[in-house]
Amino acid sequence: MSRWKKILFLLLIWLVLDLAGGSIVAWKITRIEPWVRTKDPVTHHGFRPMESQPEQYGPHRWMMYINSLGGKDASCREVPKVGDRPRVAVFGDSFAEGWGLPYEQSLPAHLQTNLGSGGIEVLGFGVASYCPSLTEKWMRKLLDQGVRWDLAVVLIDAGDSWEETHDYKKFIDGQEKMKVSNKPRFFRLKWYEYSLTVQTVTALHRALFPKKDTRSAWEMAQEGNNWKLLWLKKPEAKSWMTEGLQQSRKAIESILEMGRRKGFQVILAVYPYPVMMAQGRLDNEHTRFWREFSEGNGVSLIDLSPRFVDAGVSPEETYGKYFIPGDFHWNDGGNRRVAEHLTPFLLEKIKSAEIRAPAN
Repeated sequence: MSRWKKILFLLLIWLVLDLAGGSIVAWKITRIEPWVRTKDPVTHHGFRPMESQPEQYGPHRWMMYINSLGGKDASCREVPKVGDRPRVAVFGDSFAEGWGLPYEQSLPAHLQTNLGSGGIEVLGFGVASYCPSLTEKWMRKLLDQGVRWDLAVVLIDAGDSWEETHDYKKFIDGQEKMKVSNKPRFFRLKWYEYSLTVQTVTALHRALFPKKDTRSAWEMAQEGNNWKLLWLKKPEAKSWMTEGLQQSRKAIESILEMGRRKGFQVILAVYPYPVMMAQGRLDNEHTRFWREFSEGNGVSLIDLSPRFVDAGVSPEETYGKYFIPGDFHWNDGGNRRVAEHLTPFLLEKIKSAEIRAPAN
């Protein structure tokens, strides 16, 4: 056997052993971390009911649990479709889900703490990267399955217009189909990334060329989701923003109609991003649109922007108290603050409404 053939043979042996080792590592990881987030033919994406997995954000690690209805919860518990007490359902995107935090620090959990003593149940149905059109589909799916609530809180994000017109437009228009994959997570991974060679090269690259980020947490937060907020500074973005707002409007109108038919009330809520706090643009095209919509449709709107303005305190200091460092999502304190502001409105709505929704 020639020298080059020997080298080629050894390389092939190494490749087989290397990829086999990577597949073993990937298999072990997927066995202990089920794939909680999944594609959904109705809502584009969502959660697998009664699944759990470790979640991690920065140095923090916790268990994420999904209940029988498909919502983030404190455990993989069975939740009846129709409750025996007044129910508040929280819908929206990652802010409603509690991104980067365990359930106990999320908005629904804090609302449950505030309202539970009054005999009110709170269910969290927020899913990261949802826009009103996906929220409407998710709500309709739950109602079709027989799930009921008395009051729905719908969080509307300032970046929803981008998702309506870019991320999910084909799906919303019926041009893109999503199929749930029942294959184990292992077969959906690029498991070769776990190979010894890739890990070694990656580690060497990080050691030789370390990334140094000199930005402060406040500066990084202002850049979060910046492509979804281009309408703040670029006139050319106003066209897709306007289109996205109109698409969101249709979805919220559909939600209001579902509420009339199924007997539940709706409260809308808007909130600021750190960049809006930094630029003093808490009153902007997004909030004005939803204010006018709410006034025209007789629906309650809660603007949470004033909750993130403290007299005599700079926006950066306020950010440090209520947001995850370097991120644009609320931390435990931020979710608690929002829950404290929402609680009296929810109590008022519950008390003024019929306690039980129609069964059909």
